[in-house]
Amino acid sequence: MQNSIGASDRKTDSPEKDSDKPDTNRTADSTLPAVVVEAKNTGETSGYAAKRSITATKTDTPIIEIPQSISVVTRNEMDMRSVQNFTEALRYVPGVTVDQFGFEGRGFEYLMMRGFNALTTANFRDGLSNAAQGLFFNSFITDTYGLERVDVLRGPSSVMFGRGDAGGIVNRVTKLPTATPIREVQFQYGNFDRKRFAADLGVANKDGTIMFRLVTTALDTDTQDRYPNTGGERAHNERFYIAPSITFRPTAVTTITFMGDVLNNRSTSSPFFITAPDGRFTNVFQSEPKFSHYAQNQGSFSYRLEHHFNEMLTVRQNFRHAFQKGTFQDIFSLGFNNPEQPTVADRSTYATNERLNQTVLDTHLQAKITTGPVHHTMLLGADWNQTNASLRYFEGYNSGFVPPSIDIANPIYASQPIPRPDMLLQNAKQRIDQLGFYIQDQLKYNENWILTLSGRYDMLRTKDSDLLSDSATRNKDSAFTGRAGLTYLFANGIAPYFSYSQSFMAQPGVDANSKPFDPTRASQFEAGVKFQPVGGRSLYTVAFFDLTKTNALSRDPSDPTGAHLMQIGEVRSRGVELEGRGELLRGLNAIGTFTYLDVDNVKETDFKGKRPIQIPTTMASGWLDYSFGTLGYEWLKGFGLGGGVRYVGSTFNEEGNISTTPSFTLFDAMLRYERGPMSFHINASNIFNERYISTTNFNRYYLGSLRTVVGTLTFRF
Repeated sequence: MQNSIGASDRKTDSPEKDSDKPDTNRTADSTLPAVVVEAKNTGETSGYAAKRSITATKTDTPIIEIPQSISVVTRNEMDMRSVQNFTEALRYVPGVTVDQFGFEGRGFEYLMMRGFNALTTANFRDGLSNAAQGLFFNSFITDTYGLERVDVLRGPSSVMFGRGDAGGIVNRVTKLPTATPIREVQFQYGNFDRKRFAADLGVANKDGTIMFRLVTTALDTDTQDRYPNTGGERAHNERFYIAPSITFRPTAVTTITFMGDVLNNRSTSSPFFITAPDGRFTNVFQSEPKFSHYAQNQGSFSYRLEHHFNEMLTVRQNFRHAFQKGTFQDIFSLGFNNPEQPTVADRSTYATNERLNQTVLDTHLQAKITTGPVHHTMLLGADWNQTNASLRYFEGYNSGFVPPSIDIANPIYASQPIPRPDMLLQNAKQRIDQLGFYIQDQLKYNENWILTLSGRYDMLRTKDSDLLSDSATRNKDSAFTGRAGLTYLFANGIAPYFSYSQSFMAQPGVDANSKPFDPTRASQFEAGVKFQPVGGRSLYTVAFFDLTKTNALSRDPSDPTGAHLMQIGEVRSRGVELEGRGELLRGLNAIGTFTYLDVDNVKETDFKGKRPIQIPTTMASGWLDYSFGTLGYEWLKGFGLGGGVRYVGSTFNEEGNISTTPSFTLFDAMLRYERGPMSFHINASNIFNERYISTTNFNRYYLGSLRTVVGTLTFRF
């Protein structure tokens, strides 16, 4: 029998467990023999290499049997690297580019997958789409302390999830109640006066039929964004997160879990630097410390229900309603317009009020049957996804609320109060309804051949309303998408595979002229080899892919705010990804990745033959983590040391491929000590404080993340 989505992802990675570490992730279903066996083989809290996932197929499947590239960032890895925000969790994953706009203090989760923007389109949580996007800034953000693991499925994936884009999906798996009590309290302090408190608490009754868990964090920190000539004034961030959950098991074959969360995020960080007239980086922010403000309040309610009729049939239903309210305001540069003052830049203000709601419901029936020598795991389901977004966009230009110009040779900030603009330039609403029906069969023949066949039919309706002109545009669309993959399992743990997959997705938002975007479609051929040593705790993969996406989006260079997108046509991405994760020797864990991307615009447009912006051709990373207690010396027990290196190749800054941002290499390090219920970690990223530029576009520089040093004290009792 199978656990509900995410349940199998919370257990330890191997039958081999450290004798001094309790299994805090075993569920209460020990009365079911099949579930107990599954728990011994599907967990991963003690290592870096996951063995199973339900993200790719919605069934509990060994990763080596999935005919598509998938990486898993375990809770253990996030703790060892002291991950502070969501994109940090993906720094050591192939095919994924993170922080392409440099240091991001506002909370937005910028990432690209196989060369395609995945800021919101890849956002999934517990197997349900969280990929709702507002019409300007609004999007759902993540607190990583509330996650048990992160599954990264690369390539078109909408056949099972509806709104999966060309590059893939990133499934955030939430911490859920367990039968074993959980008591963890964490204190953190770092440079930039970073202060964070976190707690993870869980209880259960004696028979495990009622389990409760509460996860919460509170953050108060300055950032690396420091305004010149202000006495060292820095931008400030505050965040609060709380997530209760409760699981009921009224019978041995029925489980229902209710989950909720609230996240409040406040930031005065603004990553926009003014570029000098001669193209130099100026270290001068175009914004104002007393004006720039980003505020998000979001929450959600979810439930998941699972019932086993017998050993063959299982039904599951997952539901979530999520909502967010965002209020944003900032300043953008209008350029150097006075020849008599060549270093003085004019500026204007803008502000938005945004709301975002998403409701998702997924119901499916799983059947395990045998027909002769073939074992089937079949899935039949339907899901509904509705998104409602609204935007009120205000601008100060030509409205009398123009901020003072700023001299990049001698910047003076906060010389006078700057009011929030009230000229309403855009008042829009967008509703997207998507209803999908899907079917899948995983056929295993002779324990070696595995054929995965999936099909989906989507019906899409959109309504875009312009409230200023009192007009509305309605569209209907539909599409069939499929996936077919073949895997062969050798007895020595080698598994070559080949697959073809498609995606179809409505693209939220509008361009600078308030025109809604057309849906996008993608198709991919992928071939690769996975290797999981028999009895080992590691996984090695190599994948070759050829991926094409239509109606691709790119940043609109005519928009001075840099927030609007435009459709540029058809983009093809071809490349290779290599990855190794796991335990090389007793006590020595390692991660190694390499990515080569060849991405081009292939449609007859002004950008044909050009590589889209911000996409590096090559990326590589490596991480080693060693526990000295394995040497056998008592005085070394509990000590550990780790370090990593990340390389990101050069990228183009504009669609015409005129200039490039140079490549950069960064180093990370970690030192830890664990004794009894206490552990202390010191983590440093960009340890040599390399000052690098992530990208240069829209006539602005985006500075990368400077050195951060964080100490974390954890008590488990």
